Amino acid sequence: MRRSGFILAFVALCWLVGCQEKSPVELALDQSPTALEVSVLPAIDSTLIVDASVDTSGVMQQEEQRYPATFLINGVKTDVGTSHSVFSYSRVLLNDKRNPIQESGKVIGYLGLDVGTAKVNSVDLPKTLRPYRTWTSFSPDYNAGRAYTLVDQDNKPIGNFTYAAGQTYRFVADGRGAVSPFELAIASPEEITILEPKAGSVVFRGDDLQVRWSGHVGDTFRVLISTYDARSNVPVKPLLQVDVKEGSSSITLPAKVLEALQVNSNVQYLFSFISMNRSVASVPGYSERVLVQAASIHNIQLWVK
Repeated sequence: MRRSGFILAFVALCWLVGCQEKSPVELALDQSPTALEVSVLPAIDSTLIVDASVDTSGVMQQEEQRYPATFLINGVKTDVGTSHSVFSYSRVLLNDKRNPIQESGKVIGYLGLDVGTAKVNSVDLPKTLRPYRTWTSFSPDYNAGRAYTLVDQDNKPIGNFTYAAGQTYRFVADGRGAVSPFELAIASPEEITILEPKAGSVVFRGDDLQVRWSGHVGDTFRVLISTYDARSNVPVKPLLQVDVKEGSSSITLPAKVLEALQVNSNVQYLFSFISMNRSVASVPGYSERVLVQAASIHNIQLWVK
C-alpha cells in the first residue's frame, strides 16, 4: 500500500468536494501496513431501486449491481441512541435482467423472478411483491416483481429460522419457468458484538479509534462508515469502507480515516461492523452469478467531533 502525504491529502479533498472515488488511506504506524484497506466509496445512485439498506443486508449498492441474485442469512444488532434492536434477516432475490424497470429512459432495476416455493433450511420464505423504493422515493402503486424475505424481530423466533453461529443454511426452491429446482448452502460465522467503542460515544477526528469485539470473525470482516438520517426513505448512506485483513478481536482505525468525515452537529454516523462468509454460485436456468452470504452485523451510532 502506498504511503504518502499526497494520498492522504487527496482522500480528504475527495470527501470535501463530494468526489467519493475509491482511494487508499494511510494506516496508523502501530499497525501492519496490510492490516486495513480503506476506501472512499462512490456516491450513492439515488435513482436505483433499493431492496434493503446496507446495515441490514451487508451488501453494497455496487455489489447488488454486480450480483443480480443474492441469497442472504444475517443476524443483525443495531444500537442507535437509546434504541436497541436484534433481528434475523433472510432474503432470496433473483433479478431478471431480461425485464428491466425504466424511469425517464434509465434502467433503475429489474423485476424479481418467481421461483416457486423457497425455504431457508425447513422454514418457508414468504413470497412477496417487492416495494418500489429508491433512496429518495417510495411508490406503493408499483412493484419490482417477486422476492422472498423473512425477518425474525427482537428474538421472537420463527421456527428454527433465528440466526445462529456455526450453522449450515441451505436455500432451496422448487423452481419455476426457466429456473430449475436448486439448493445452495453457506455456513454462518460467529456472532460478533462490538465492545468498544460504546454506541452513542463521541469519537474525535484527531484521535485513533480503538475497536474491540467478541466473537471470531468470518472469512471477511468489513467496517462501513455511513451517514444516518432516520427521517430519510433509506436512512443509511455508506461513505467509507474498511476491509480488515488482520485482527482477531481488535483493530485501530487511524485518525486519518476519521479526518475524512465532515464534522456537523446535525450529522449522525453509523458504524456497521460486518463479519461474513460468502460464496459465488450458479442456479440452473439462471444466467447470472449468485451471491450467497451469511453474516453477523453490529451497527452502532457514534458522534464524530
